[in-house]
Amino acid sequence: MFRKIIMPFSGARSLLPLALGYSLITGAQADGLALEEILVTAEKRESSLQDTPISLLAFSNERLERFGITDLADVAGLAPNVTITPFPNSRSSLVVFMRGVGNNDSQTTQDPAVGVYIDGVYVARSVGLSSDVADLERIEVLRGPQGTLYGRNTTGGAINLITAKPSDEFGFSQKVGAGNRGFWQSLTKIESGKIGPVAGKLSYLKSGHDGWVENTGEGGNFGEERKEAGRVALRWDVSDSITVDYAYDFSEIEGPQHYYQKTVTLDPVLSTLFQLDSPASEGRQSKASWWRKADPSRTEISGHSLTVTWDTAIGQLKSITGYRELEESITQDYGAGDKFFEANVDIEQDQFSQEIQLVGDAGESWRYVAGLYYFEEESYEAEFNRGIGLVPGSYEPNEDRQIASEAEASAVYGQVTWSPEALAHRLDVTLGGRYTVDKRAATKDSSIYFSNGEQSGSDEWSNFNPSLTLDYAWTDQLSTFAKVVTAYKAGGYNVRSTEEGFQPPFDEENMTSYELGIKSSWLDNRMTLNAAVFHAEYEDLQTQQITDNSTIFLTDVYNVGEAEIDGFEMDLMAVLARGLTLQISYGYTDADFIEYLDQRETVASPIPGQNMANPDFGKNVADRTEMPYAPEHNYTVGLEYQRPLSGGNIQGGAMLTASVDYAWTDERYGTAFNDDMEGFKMDDYGIVNARLALSDIAVGEGDLEIAVWGRNLDDEEYKVHAISLGLYRSAIFGEPRSYGLDLKLSF
Repeated sequence: MFRKIIMPFSGARSLLPLALGYSLITGAQADGLALEEILVTAEKRESSLQDTPISLLAFSNERLERFGITDLADVAGLAPNVTITPFPNSRSSLVVFMRGVGNNDSQTTQDPAVGVYIDGVYVARSVGLSSDVADLERIEVLRGPQGTLYGRNTTGGAINLITAKPSDEFGFSQKVGAGNRGFWQSLTKIESGKIGPVAGKLSYLKSGHDGWVENTGEGGNFGEERKEAGRVALRWDVSDSITVDYAYDFSEIEGPQHYYQKTVTLDPVLSTLFQLDSPASEGRQSKASWWRKADPSRTEISGHSLTVTWDTAIGQLKSITGYRELEESITQDYGAGDKFFEANVDIEQDQFSQEIQLVGDAGESWRYVAGLYYFEEESYEAEFNRGIGLVPGSYEPNEDRQIASEAEASAVYGQVTWSPEALAHRLDVTLGGRYTVDKRAATKDSSIYFSNGEQSGSDEWSNFNPSLTLDYAWTDQLSTFAKVVTAYKAGGYNVRSTEEGFQPPFDEENMTSYELGIKSSWLDNRMTLNAAVFHAEYEDLQTQQITDNSTIFLTDVYNVGEAEIDGFEMDLMAVLARGLTLQISYGYTDADFIEYLDQRETVASPIPGQNMANPDFGKNVADRTEMPYAPEHNYTVGLEYQRPLSGGNIQGGAMLTASVDYAWTDERYGTAFNDDMEGFKMDDYGIVNARLALSDIAVGEGDLEIAVWGRNLDDEEYKVHAISLGLYRSAIFGEPRSYGLDLKLSF
């Protein structure tokens, strides 16, 4: 069954309508008013996006290159019901939530709830997710649990980063860009073309920019960074039925962290007593300093992948082997200019994975996917923190810890789709299941907070995740689907815990989601309207609880209870006139805890660093909680206009493209439960972006593109992360207005 129905996408950060997986086609149809079909591999096989019964967004190669989307952080805001923000310790780590489900911590022993994959290889750690990928071809965002085909740690959803494969033809392109605050970028791509049975591709990306908070002290500006990324890809056509793909990639980031500025002083008397003198400001500061030099942080990531594809009589057999490693050294100061609290963290991690897939068909009525999966990783993490002591004016070590950990997972999965001939293959009934076994071991050594010295533990979890999907094509332009899907996130150990919180380990969490969706195309494919409504039941949630805001480096993780999530997503795209496209996307999430058991035995006393008995211990405090990173409403509106300047055809001659978009996000919280919830609140905000480009300019044998762009054009001040630190609240603000010019020459 193949239905050519095109699904509109959602956008926010870059130029929305153009950053989507759509483009106008005038050469394909006489009136030039149609939307292009997109192919995806979300279900492990290539299919039309509209034939895939998933709330799925896809961002195509042309749009990724055009708007400089080189990492996952660039996708922030491009999809409704998806939030991507930096983690406070490290800007290379991303906090990713979908439909109110995610993980707002970054540890080597605690897994994310949204799975990220590069060419089918699972990326276990959130550290480095903002690193550049030098040559992305497509990004697919799968919203909702994906436990059957993607497995553990996809209770929120999955994101596929798909890189460009080598071409059979020689090619070369060079892009350079410059902008305000010292922004510059260079992207080089070289295609060898096919030499015998082998083709290769080399991509190299380098960029940099100044920070938007000027450092009036020692060191670079806050948020300043230099990035470098490269990728080598080789494709060997062994025979007509066997293909081997190998790739090596690396990425590096260097520069001072973002600046946490003091927004509110909670207790002026104690702040004065402990000599915290830096002023608080609810508005974004343009100048600031740490009490000492702002040392740069560094992140280095690399990986190898080997994919062997064999077309057999029973289907396509694929082997995906991956190895990745990362190193990061972080220096972050939360003192807002005062000697209050700073963190110094070093992380090392390496992982190996092996997956075997079989994807095939049995006539027109049956399709199947089956697989075996194995994963293992080793991690090392060291942290040294300093903060205020009980004696006013003192600043002393308050935690050091070293963590060594190992994890191992194995799974078997399968999915079969029946499309009965009696209904003209318009109905698809898909049944799937996955069985997973997880093992984890961790050792923590802290000489300051752990009086017993070293603590260690190991445990094992297993889970079976079934799924059922019904998909019916009422016409070639209208289809609906209904699905029940499950997923789970593995248990683990909290290495940021208090002495009592390390053992026992926290348990797995589970998600069951019920979803109804519609995908439709109207007016000869001049308008597309897609929507989904969902209800999710969330059990045994893993949440972090801070016992004392003045010691935020200590958190305990508990399986606190249950939550229910209801929501709605709608995407509309319409061709209003020749070359003029309107896009509207909207997401709604109503996420609430039903049960949240306060498991803190002690809470902070009025004196920083001191605790007292918790009167709410063991009680259900759901009425005082918020599902983190779950804005109730978010929407985007965008307009794109394309006009050929020569040739009389929208695909021939030079092309002028103009676009503008507006994206709005509701208020949200950065934690589930805290005695100072307002300290973790981020207000609603809206962003305006625009771009003007002249492309397909003939230069000899090549094509030139010139583009000017602007982001956050009204210079909106908005918080991307906020925390409470006992005596005051602190926050990072988003990037101010930025603008620049790009030039790209391709042969």
